[in-house]
Order: sequence, then C-alpha cells, then structure tokens
Amino acid sequence: MTRIKRDQISESENNIQDFEALKNRVRDGLLALTAAEQEAFIQSLETEMRRLHFSIRAYLVPLGIPARRRDELTPLEVAHLVRFLKINVPQAMPAIERAMASFSVFAEEEVTPHLLAA
Repeated sequence: MTRIKRDQISESENNIQDFEALKNRVRDGLLALTAAEQEAFIQSLETEMRRLHFSIRAYLVPLGIPARRRDELTPLEVAHLVRFLKINVPQAMPAIERAMASFSVFAEEEVTPHLLAA
C-alpha cells in the first residue's frame, strides 16, 4: 500500500486551486470583453497554439464543447479549455501566456507566476 504524505496532499490542493484560479481569471477576463474582442482573443490563442503545433479544435470534443467556430465558444468553455491545457498539456502554456499578454484585461490584475507555470 502506498502512503501519501501530508505535504503531497497540500501540494495537490494548491495545484487544484491554481487551475481553478486560472480558469476563473480567463472566464472573467473574457466576460469583460466585447464579443469581437472575445473572438480576437480566441483567434490569438488559436494562432499561438498553432505556432507550437497544437490545435484548439482537437481538445473541444473530448471536453464536451460542441463549438465548431470561434464565435460559438463561450467564455466559460474557453476557460475550461485553458484549465484543461494547463493540467494535461503544459507544453501549451507559452501559447496561453502570449495570448493573455496581448489583452490588457488580463494584465489589469497581476498574474502570479505560479498560476501560469507548470
């Protein structure tokens, strides 16, 4: 039987909080944008992901997101996608960081490095 140490549980809880904080930050930031700005953010995210040889569309169906076009994605769906990528595809985080950095709504409140770091 494997024993889990108390500090491992605490670290795991902190990671979960970080994932949720990032998801909430993306959702809230997108809700503060106009529909056109939301689409521009998603386009930026898609472009940055492609630069790293990732496709946003590849993750939508497994997440249960039915959108087929950028303008069909809701702020909550984009936030879930970002959270999923942070947890499961940490190599995609530079793309997320660059996309977020290009929109002032995400810069208003300082992003702590541990939220974006793997």
